[in-house]
Amino acid sequence: MKKTLWIILVTFLSIIGTSCSEKYLDRPPLGNQTDENFYKSPDAGFKMLVTCYRGFYDFWGYQAARAELGNMATDDSDKGGSDAGDRPFVTDLGFGRTLSSNETLQGYWAACYRAIGECNVALERLPDAPLIDASGNPLAESVRKRYLAEIKFLRAFFYLDLVRVYGDVPLITRTLTVDDRSKLVRENKQNVFKFIEQEFTAAANEPNLPSRNALPAAELGRVTQEAAWSMLARTYLFFAKDDKSLFAKARDAAKKVIDSKAFELHPQFQEIFLEHGYKTKEAVFSIIMGDNPAAFIYGSTIPVYCSPRGATGGWGFDCPTQDLVSEFEPGDPRLLFSVLKEGDVFPKASSQREVLDFSTYPNTGYHNRKVYLPESRRGQGWGDDAWTYHPIRYADVLLMYAEALLESGGDKQEVANYINMVRRRASSSSRKDVEALSRAITIAAIPLPDVKASDNLQTAVRHERRVELALEYHRLYDLMRWGKLVETMNTYSRKPNSNGKGANFKAGINEIFPIPQVEIDRSAGSIIQNPGY
Repeated sequence: MKKTLWIILVTFLSIIGTSCSEKYLDRPPLGNQTDENFYKSPDAGFKMLVTCYRGFYDFWGYQAARAELGNMATDDSDKGGSDAGDRPFVTDLGFGRTLSSNETLQGYWAACYRAIGECNVALERLPDAPLIDASGNPLAESVRKRYLAEIKFLRAFFYLDLVRVYGDVPLITRTLTVDDRSKLVRENKQNVFKFIEQEFTAAANEPNLPSRNALPAAELGRVTQEAAWSMLARTYLFFAKDDKSLFAKARDAAKKVIDSKAFELHPQFQEIFLEHGYKTKEAVFSIIMGDNPAAFIYGSTIPVYCSPRGATGGWGFDCPTQDLVSEFEPGDPRLLFSVLKEGDVFPKASSQREVLDFSTYPNTGYHNRKVYLPESRRGQGWGDDAWTYHPIRYADVLLMYAEALLESGGDKQEVANYINMVRRRASSSSRKDVEALSRAITIAAIPLPDVKASDNLQTAVRHERRVELALEYHRLYDLMRWGKLVETMNTYSRKPNSNGKGANFKAGINEIFPIPQVEIDRSAGSIIQNPGY
């Protein structure tokens, strides 16, 4: 019976083989997307653009590393976790004993270069590709130019991430081949700065990149002209430690954002970090995480990563230090909305309560309120959460402008006025957590005093940045650009409850971090290590 079936099958295939033309058989596999036909498919340009934004969604490589470097490597927060053996390499970042095998640094390098690689592919292909829109019509050139401006912004964003952490880094602006692996070299950071400046400037000046004033609500989260000017200001401030003339450029870039009238300080500080914070006029550029797996839209794991352990079910990382808590003045409501404390109570379903208990793992007695989500806002499975990160808020822009104005010799009263805009918003904000049943921290009804032109305004603006932007991943880079990282961490190591964190930071070494050894090995030694590592 089997032999008969085999004869029938062979005969059938022979008939098909002789009756079908070679043209019929010589077809591309159905359902396979090739490089040639992808760019002719509907909305290919937009799909490429979305791929470039996806660099922000790499949890371990980018999101967790951003928190570990920006917060946990500084005097603002400690690692936390289940115990000392839970991601011990994160502790090393803040103690000044980082190795070139550090997993945070490996993941961050790889995540940033993956994102840059996606941008390089898009910038190579999109200018000349025969793109069509979702309806099958030729893509308007104005839309194509907008896409390209957004992608240039994103590539520059990730390069700024890299150069701040590692110093000199390979400047890769095209798709690499296998043979390029052993030819990679680190570009001088000043040349990387010039490239970043060029890319942000091109995006900011692209007339087809919309202003926030013209951005539809459905497109919130996409790059705007003001986002590009804001990132230019941030870039200039970071590199101004080597070139004081950049303070004036930072001042002018930040002023363009202010003069656009597209933004304002949101009246209630806490609402920036609630569910619809990205819709406020304070959000200059936001990374909006969704939670709709059916539509392949996924949220962030940062809220569960940095929330308390125990009944909350968090992983217990990113524990604010007492040093940060003490930086807040009496009567400053921002403390309540920056820091959680043991004993805080939040509602659960069915009229139950969630009481925060930090007693079962090492911590500082505090957690990050800005990322904590009550049960009603947690995603499917708690760890896939609709949560927004704001790389740029308008308060940040105002403080960048105040600092740049001061350092470029501007009017001191104007500097004080801009600092006071941020302080007055804080002071007039509610002192009640609208999501909590009760909070262990209470804020006195004491107004924050204005900063005066006769005050030490450099100290004032640096204090304001620390408390306004607390636990939003800016602290490390502020200390770096002020030339204060080693000094601050050495000083912190001698304070109570520091456990010696920061004692091993050494001038000439720990101003930047080591290049991952695995990347040096992959390059066959063409990439060289930073001094001291």
